[in-house]
Amino acid sequence: MNKFYTKKGKLLFALPGLLLFSVFVIYPMIPQILISFQSHNGAEALGYVGWNNYTNLFQSNVFGKVHRNTYFIVGCSLLIALPVSLLLALLLERASAGVRTVFKFGALFPSVLSVTVIGKMWAGIYDADWGMLNSILRGIGMEQLTRSWLTNADTVVPCIAAAFLWQYIGLNCILFYAGIKAIPEQYYEAAIIDGAGFWRASICITIPLLQDIIKYVVIISTLGSMGMYAHILVMTAGGPGDASRSVLYQMYYKAFSMSQFGEGCAIAVIFIIECIIVSIIINKCIAKEPIQY
Repeated sequence: MNKFYTKKGKLLFALPGLLLFSVFVIYPMIPQILISFQSHNGAEALGYVGWNNYTNLFQSNVFGKVHRNTYFIVGCSLLIALPVSLLLALLLERASAGVRTVFKFGALFPSVLSVTVIGKMWAGIYDADWGMLNSILRGIGMEQLTRSWLTNADTVVPCIAAAFLWQYIGLNCILFYAGIKAIPEQYYEAAIIDGAGFWRASICITIPLLQDIIKYVVIISTLGSMGMYAHILVMTAGGPGDASRSVLYQMYYKAFSMSQFGEGCAIAVIFIIECIIVSIIINKCIAKEPIQY
């Protein structure tokens, strides 16, 4: 009986959150799902087309390209930005108080800037004529490497990924650092007595006890990278051609530039399903058991 009332109490406390989630997340999705099965110009439905919108998407070469671009950025975020953020956090914990204060301010500053500011700044850095990157290359005698970075189909996506990751790598570092500071000192004291150095303690103590933080950072980094749109809009508007479009940018392009709201909503539905699948995979792979200090 006590167990029953415990479950009932948990449900009662969760009810306000579930209600808000249903009203502001689930309910608005229903019309989008219905529109994805229609030919729609944004103002009125032009007829039911069934699965044609989805079929057209999967048969399109552009749809495959925008997914490659999106998951390239996700890969950069997970394989490059997160290890760098974790390494910086480990080093930050050993730094002096003054260094930590300056670093934390500098690390958080990009994440609070407007995406428009970040995009315009990096577009200036990549400018072919007067951009800082090409100027540095010319200055060190490597002029053969200069190019128009944002109008070259081979370099545009990595360039946008660098700007995106630069904005949030510091925030991830601070999250890792907060997790490190929550680990009890006695673990490290015991490790020192056993003769473990910094790297051994980091691998055997810090990283295993950061599983919950790592899972959180992996989820927000992955879903944030998948949802990247504003950087592309500001820096390249999807160009050159369709070379730098992401999944969300393609949704925007179909719905608001081409007035094909049916296909735009179909992209949105597919994107939601992908996000749910990715979240489930991350939750299954990281921190399967709760960490207790």
